Amino acid sequence: MTVIGMVMANNPGSWAAGERYAPLDHAAWHGWTPTDWIFPLFLFIMGTSLAYSMKKYREGAAIDPAVYTRIIRRTILLFGLGLFSVLFGRFLSIAFREDVAFSYEAFHFDTFRILGVLQRIALVYLAASLLVLHTGLRTQVVIGAALLLGYWGLLASLPSGSDYQTRLTPEGNVVRVVDIAVLGGNHMYTQAKSEKTEPEGLLSTLPAIVNTLLGYWVGLAIMRYGANWGTVGRLAIIGAIMAAIGLAWGEVFPINKKLWTSSFVLFTSGVGTIGLGLCLGLFDVAGYRKLARPFEIVGINAIFIFVGSGLLSQLLGAISAKVTAADGTIETTSAKGWIYKELITDHIADPKLASFLFAAGTVAFWWIILWGMARRGWSVRV
Repeated sequence: MTVIGMVMANNPGSWAAGERYAPLDHAAWHGWTPTDWIFPLFLFIMGTSLAYSMKKYREGAAIDPAVYTRIIRRTILLFGLGLFSVLFGRFLSIAFREDVAFSYEAFHFDTFRILGVLQRIALVYLAASLLVLHTGLRTQVVIGAALLLGYWGLLASLPSGSDYQTRLTPEGNVVRVVDIAVLGGNHMYTQAKSEKTEPEGLLSTLPAIVNTLLGYWVGLAIMRYGANWGTVGRLAIIGAIMAAIGLAWGEVFPINKKLWTSSFVLFTSGVGTIGLGLCLGLFDVAGYRKLARPFEIVGINAIFIFVGSGLLSQLLGAISAKVTAADGTIETTSAKGWIYKELITDHIADPKLASFLFAAGTVAFWWIILWGMARRGWSVRV
């Protein structure tokens, strides 16, 4: 479900302001929308899966050195896929322009974005995996609390020379300061211009680790208590408490995805716990497993659809196409623009509905591909 949400959010028909339903757009700064839940829920469910994949090591089995190889390999592949996505976009910008020749300079590595969604997943996975392997539950709780409280302390006290409210603005926060100092503004999202703060910044990756740890602890609870209505009730109560604490904390440390505030971590993990409890109740306890199959088909190849849909979107945006305007003139647009016009906007007047239908159509297109892969037993695992 989370991956489907990712594809929906990343593939609207139009990115123009006011042409997307509010729940399908990110909050501008403080605050939240359902779209802001998607990334933290991915990290949360990644933690839940760690509870199962690391089970034998909790039960006393000696740590196989090969597990470190797998962790490092997966981390490098995920981080590398994130970099490749940026590189692919630069390649397309050259390949489909007659006025630009292939050269090292044409790729503009001086403005190459270093961090991103996959890069954050990689770093969080690495940190959470090592914590799970080498620390017990109590130590993990202490580390998690220290990360959330310490992150709040950093954002509340730095940079010096400004007040608390200024330190939580797009221009004045310490996350931006650290990224500019370490990465350089040119290597941040939009070169730190229209978006002042890198939404997947170095410092803000620290609290994101707690999303995965919380998912891991919820996974442990499910394994301990089993799939039954009692467990569903526990998850609903725990999730509601976490979400409530996050909302209350948000009154003094605002919920903010781009800063990945500590309140945002608790609130989204609470939502994730409730959501996972509902899925457990519906699919496992009540026995409606067939209803889960469409989502399972996507989950089997989660990274494949996320990366593939992103690369295809870039490709369709780079290819030129000719369209006939309302006044009969011929205009040049992208292949995506042509598809959007011919299949949707020529028939749907409401721009928000049109944008939503394009995103839903993108999900349906990729689901059919993944369905075919599932029937053949194909899975692309990182």
